[in-house]
Amino acid sequence: MNKIGKHLDYEEFNKSIDNGAIVLDMRNYYESEIGKFKNAIIPDVERSQELLPTVKKMLKNNKKNKILLYCTGGIRCEKASSYLIHNGFKDVNQLNGGIIKYASDVKKNNVKSKFIGKNFVFDSRMSESITGDIIGECHMCSEPCDRHTNCLNEHCHILIIQCSKCCRNFNNCCSRDCADFLLIDKEKRKKIFKSGKIKFNAQKSDRIKPKLKDIKNI
Repeated sequence: MNKIGKHLDYEEFNKSIDNGAIVLDMRNYYESEIGKFKNAIIPDVERSQELLPTVKKMLKNNKKNKILLYCTGGIRCEKASSYLIHNGFKDVNQLNGGIIKYASDVKKNNVKSKFIGKNFVFDSRMSESITGDIIGECHMCSEPCDRHTNCLNEHCHILIIQCSKCCRNFNNCCSRDCADFLLIDKEKRKKIFKSGKIKFNAQKSDRIKPKLKDIKNI
């Protein structure tokens, strides 16, 4: 961590984008689904431990190119830029203060934002709007949508993008199976879940969909 990337303000960051630098999103995939910098590379990883090795592999042929890193508040980019420099990347830069400061600066200075959509935030709001662009889509019906929510089934609780129509149709759940599961008495739901006959997995790629027909006799 003794060597980190050069910190760029909003003007320098925008100029570097215009000059063809490689832009890399250092956040989790679900954050990028509703907002990102134009043409940014989005590593498709689910766990933070996978992020840096994946980025290194993705950029292996670009060690001499100018790299621009960004994240929510700039903290994750400190570690990421140091890691890339340690692995031989020559021109590593990071957005000073992250998306939060960038959004404030472009608004204050009346500059067009190169970040489009919403910035994901880790509180009850889930996101804050930076531009009016909707770049996400409902995970259930694929309609344009930028609203994150957690599946109401307490044994699933997967984070999804869900439009208001699907929210109503599936009772704030991510699937018909989860919605049907909530119709079962709460104490019986606990018993069913503890039995191991049904599993819910919040990982994006290997989520196991429950089969309610297998638990009717519990």
